[in-house]
Amino acid sequence: MLPEDQKARRRKMVAAVIQQEICAIILGEVKDPACEGTVVTGVEMNKDLTCAVIGVRGREGQLDVTERTVAALNHASSFIRHELRGRVGLKKIPVLKFVEDRGLVESIRIAQLLSGLGTGSADPEEGCGGKT
Repeated sequence: MLPEDQKARRRKMVAAVIQQEICAIILGEVKDPACEGTVVTGVEMNKDLTCAVIGVRGREGQLDVTERTVAALNHASSFIRHELRGRVGLKKIPVLKFVEDRGLVESIRIAQLLSGLGTGSADPEEGCGGKT
């Protein structure tokens, strides 16, 4: 048995290789037009390396583009898995699950909220319900 820190390091290394190869497969092998412009933002592996959750978003960053992209990639996951088999040196290729990465959308929304707070009045007491 490997110590836990070595297992975590191995998970990260496998995730990085899988991310790199999935990017290449999507770019060169997947023919679905809904997958064009897909950005793979990250890969998370479970502890026994049997499942990989892949975060993706559409290049435009629009919600509907990303939802369509995620559906197309999940539909093509068996093909992508088959292609990974020849490229990655693992005994078992993990099950692939593509999910929407909302990190960019959420960070833009938070930045807009924070910039809206800065447009209030100059007197901090006015913004808190008046003087006490």
